[in-house]
Amino acid sequence: MGLYKRKDSQFYWMSFRVDGRRITESSKTRNKKLAEMIYAKKLTEITEGKWFGKVNIPNVTMEEIFDRYLKEISPNLSPTTDERNGQMVKNLRAFFVNAFIKDVTPSVVSRYKARRLEKRYSKETILRELGLLRRIFNIAIEEWELCRENQNPVPKVLRTLGKVDSKRVRYLAPGELERLMVASPSWLRPIITIARHTGLRRGNIMELTWPQVDLVRRIVTIPRTKNGLPIGIPLTQLATKTLAELRKVRYLHSSFVFCDDNGAPHTPGRATTAFRRACRTAEIENLRFHDLRHDFASNLVQAGVDIHVVKELLGHSDLRMTLRYCHLAPENLRSAVNVLDKMEQDREKESSYVLATFANKNGSAIKLTR
Repeated sequence: MGLYKRKDSQFYWMSFRVDGRRITESSKTRNKKLAEMIYAKKLTEITEGKWFGKVNIPNVTMEEIFDRYLKEISPNLSPTTDERNGQMVKNLRAFFVNAFIKDVTPSVVSRYKARRLEKRYSKETILRELGLLRRIFNIAIEEWELCRENQNPVPKVLRTLGKVDSKRVRYLAPGELERLMVASPSWLRPIITIARHTGLRRGNIMELTWPQVDLVRRIVTIPRTKNGLPIGIPLTQLATKTLAELRKVRYLHSSFVFCDDNGAPHTPGRATTAFRRACRTAEIENLRFHDLRHDFASNLVQAGVDIHVVKELLGHSDLRMTLRYCHLAPENLRSAVNVLDKMEQDREKESSYVLATFANKNGSAIKLTR
């Protein structure tokens, strides 16, 4: 660090570190003594916390960065994620109203966490909200340059919450499907069928259009899943029949597979609300719409389908996400355990040999083995 000359410049250059970053900047002078004075002033500003990159920290409110995130970043994500972000920002905005971004410290974020816990929100919900707040701060630091590096106040608070067990596997028990279908409105029943027979996420189902459905090849193509990759899902006979019946009445009515009488697609929120209401009517507890995806995977695993095939059908980028279903197929593991029985039997045969041979009263041979 210090002053130095560069071959490609006539001016003296300065080098120093701010928040772990190495910064180089021209002094814009060829006078060494003046460059030394400028350099000394920069070091003083850094020490006093008045220097941030190449601009001073502006007085930006949390309200402003929430609005900017919802306008510039969130719309580029999936519609479902964008919708969820809007709801979470609404909760964050209510707490951080009129606060400046530079004044939001870990203690302030901790108070938000405490208030949500007092209102008995689940740990999973609070982790999602704080995760979004952390992402917003990271963007404000790295892209918008609205606060200093290494000053994201959220990670320290997230660590105190710990982790949530995300390996929930809830699938339909015997009799639940029949009760659920009876309690569901007519427009929701084909949605439930497609969810159970394709394993698609709620957002992908509600956004499904007829160009994505090939009833001849019996396949549904999703151009972009949660992990950003396309996927093709083969259709079962029931799924094909369900879509074919819908196509007769909806194809010319709307480009969306699941839509209302005006051709507008059913929203994920409407589907979830109707699903919850149907579960209450059918007296089915602890069942979410996303569990229909678990039901799809669980049925495959229990039928003996290879876990790697299930991974591809679910569109998981990491096999660890799919391994949660392995415990549902104990019979598929029995053949592996049976190998131990065979090994033990072979070992007993190999270790048994004749020590001596005797003749009994009838003259038959008796072998003494070990």
